[in-house]
Amino acid sequence: MADAQRTNVLIAGGGPAGLITAIELGRRGIGCVLVEDDAGPPQFPKANATTSRSMEHYRRLGFAPEIRALGMPADYSQDITYFTRYGHHEIARIRGRSRREAETARETAHSRWPTPEPLHRTQQMYIEAVLKRQAEQWPAVDVRFGCRLIDFASDAEGVTARIEEIATGRISMLGSKYLVGCDGPRSIVRTALGIEYQGWANEARDFMGGRMLAAYLRAPAFYDITPTRRSWQYWSINRACRAFTCAVDGEGLFVFHAQMPHGAEPSETYARELITQATGREFPFEVIATATWTAGFTLVAERYTDSHRRVFLAGDAAHLFTPTGGQGYNTAVDAAANLGWKLAAMCQGWGGPRLLASYETERKPIGHRNTAFARAMADSIGRMALPAELEDDSAAGVAARVAIGQQLTDHCSREFDIPGIHFGVFYGGSPIVWTEKGAAPADDWHHYTPHATPGARAPHWWVDDGVSIFDRFGRDFTLLKLGSSQLDTRAIEGAAAARKVPLSIVAIRGNDARALYAADLVLIRPDHHVAWRGNRVADAEQLMTRVIGAVGT
Repeated sequence: MADAQRTNVLIAGGGPAGLITAIELGRRGIGCVLVEDDAGPPQFPKANATTSRSMEHYRRLGFAPEIRALGMPADYSQDITYFTRYGHHEIARIRGRSRREAETARETAHSRWPTPEPLHRTQQMYIEAVLKRQAEQWPAVDVRFGCRLIDFASDAEGVTARIEEIATGRISMLGSKYLVGCDGPRSIVRTALGIEYQGWANEARDFMGGRMLAAYLRAPAFYDITPTRRSWQYWSINRACRAFTCAVDGEGLFVFHAQMPHGAEPSETYARELITQATGREFPFEVIATATWTAGFTLVAERYTDSHRRVFLAGDAAHLFTPTGGQGYNTAVDAAANLGWKLAAMCQGWGGPRLLASYETERKPIGHRNTAFARAMADSIGRMALPAELEDDSAAGVAARVAIGQQLTDHCSREFDIPGIHFGVFYGGSPIVWTEKGAAPADDWHHYTPHATPGARAPHWWVDDGVSIFDRFGRDFTLLKLGSSQLDTRAIEGAAAARKVPLSIVAIRGNDARALYAADLVLIRPDHHVAWRGNRVADAEQLMTRVIGAVGT
């Protein structure tokens, strides 16, 4: 170790989890090194949608507009449409707002989707390029694409790792206080720790179970095959072939996914056969690239950290999804936002000894919750029985299409109309969240009622034209003084200062925000979850030691 480079945090993996962790550290001046096997961001489509909660994190980090500008044109409709085959019968359509319509909707705290950042549909491969640039702008962040973690050793004092520069084969040593394994489902970090996945793997279904083929297409003629209103996502539902296709740029780039029969081998020729089969007719298109992936996973790591709290898992290394509902990438972003500020607090010296343990306590239940939702949606679409007459040009065929169309409409609303999944993440029971008496709020995937119970995501409120209450929060902890409260907060400020906890004081006048948060004072964490609320502070020292994990010190 005498000749090894040293840093505070080593991050293995340059996907969304790794890059968000690096950004959270870099914006606080915490030195970190990120290594990623690939030479650059992905060039093949991956996840297709960014949830409102992920967009809120991007807003907090300062680059939501850059993400929002990616993808389809502003007025491109984002419908989800089901066909027997793309060139044949349309059987169901769920309307989706265009980007411009979503941005101008101005959702309030009482909307069904109460957020300043509506869902955005764009390709993860575009987003990862933005995240990489954002990480690289911070002097404290050393981004090394084209490098990989070979192995590591860890103990109570820190981590020693061997890093390989892939192009040259040069090996270097790196010492760090912490290691975050964001290195995917075949995680070297998770394997080295002896941590297993728990859950269901390789579940067989008629669709969304087993090997899937993905094809990246240039196909402007696809829009001529389905001449009705354009869609973001197109489904081909028939007994011979089930597939879905997502628009990438709204001009002619698409990504196509279909179930591969047992024993089939991926190739451009085979991709062309499946695309033609799903379409029901020939049309011109270019296959840019193909890939395979496996559906049928509902897996969560049995632990998110080692016994020393020096090594952590995030992203696919911690949880592996079947991508129905688009939860994998977005769960990774939310988890990295949770872990990033806690690692920074430890490196800056104000985090308590119990702070890092709260990462697993808070995030592992969300891993189980979100993978369970994705599995339920995969079962819903993947096990749907299709009648033999579905494609017939007959009265029986028409009736079958109406019936299946109703089932698909119901399924689609259950998969995509999920404000509870986006906003209902709740860390009640966390050791760093103040406990209130009374029942915990209901966790309903499809409904969300804004509330500021400690542990909940802070509810959105417009405090000015285009200014959310989120925009007033400080970078780290924020103490909200709501309504006409003239409460003396010097005790809380003094307790924070004594422990060097970064704390912003923000006053929001008027009774509406006070009523929404149901308290005169609310302490907001750096990840915009509520840590505490109340109308007076009985013991400011006890409060501060609790929320930074320093209870008992």
